[in-house]
Amino acid sequence: MENYSQKPLIDLFKAGSFPGENGVPKHVETVISNVFIFDKNVYKFYKNDNDFFNKDFRNLADNKERFSFTEKDYKWNDTLSPSIYIRLANVVVRDGVIREVTSRKEAEEIVMIMNKVDTHNVLFEKLVSRNITQDDCFEIGKQLGESMKKVQVVLQNPPSFYSLFEERVKDLRGWMKSVPESIPTEEVDEYCDYLDRYRIDNQERFKKELTAEVVPDGDFHSHNAVYSEEGLYLMDTYPPKEEWGLGHKLIPLYRMGVDIWGITGKKDYFEAMIEGYELSNAIKVDRTLDKLYIVYVAGIAAPYLYMLQKNDSTKEEIAKKFHAFLREYFEGISRK
Repeated sequence: MENYSQKPLIDLFKAGSFPGENGVPKHVETVISNVFIFDKNVYKFYKNDNDFFNKDFRNLADNKERFSFTEKDYKWNDTLSPSIYIRLANVVVRDGVIREVTSRKEAEEIVMIMNKVDTHNVLFEKLVSRNITQDDCFEIGKQLGESMKKVQVVLQNPPSFYSLFEERVKDLRGWMKSVPESIPTEEVDEYCDYLDRYRIDNQERFKKELTAEVVPDGDFHSHNAVYSEEGLYLMDTYPPKEEWGLGHKLIPLYRMGVDIWGITGKKDYFEAMIEGYELSNAIKVDRTLDKLYIVYVAGIAAPYLYMLQKNDSTKEEIAKKFHAFLREYFEGISRK
């Protein structure tokens, strides 16, 4: 649809005008989506006008691509957390009103409808408020491992992780350089050059052992998890970029675990999570990969927090704390 604008839909949602809803919702704007939180339900649809994301990650400007992405996203997340995801709605704006239509071809937008979760139970918020124990971290690792069994299917002919990780480092470099006012370009290059050297120095391992462990991957981190009454619920974890849909099987563990360590400052919590993950998967995590994955996943998280703090000043302190964690860890391994 040429010259299509989401503004009328956004304005109507802000006013609480969705069939079956009452009251005015809380509007949360993420990097790539608009989210509207009512008393019981949450509604989300992806932006079509984020130039940075459309250019560098996945082009959602075209409604056909955006709809396809939304459908895949919903299926993936419903597999992991069916208690959260309700359905997809095809909507149009007509005469100043949001209307549902039965045909996807008629739709101007696809809206994801979910059960509301208490934001205080979002894992990131619980980590920031220090409302998490070491025993919780063990349980989080255990349940993450159980969830990964649902989506980490064995691939018959996986692509080379040596090549996959090369592209990931290129993406990471661009991602981190998007906040130059917070993370200097020279610092970004230090991290990414290190990751590239590690890949090249260990290319035989990347091409054989790690390639054999390539599985479907997602966007697993503490903002995309709810921990309530000792239950872990994953949400919004479909990968934002097509190429990130495959990765090494341990990346989700490190992404969640490093969030726990970096935000709380407690390495014991990170270790407890790994123990729980090992128990549920009946494996022993190869800790020689720490130096690779901790730098990699912390490199993803630090700029994301800086992006969030641009619209939410309460995130500034934790963004700086996490950045300091990355710097200190990297300095520590660089001295060895």
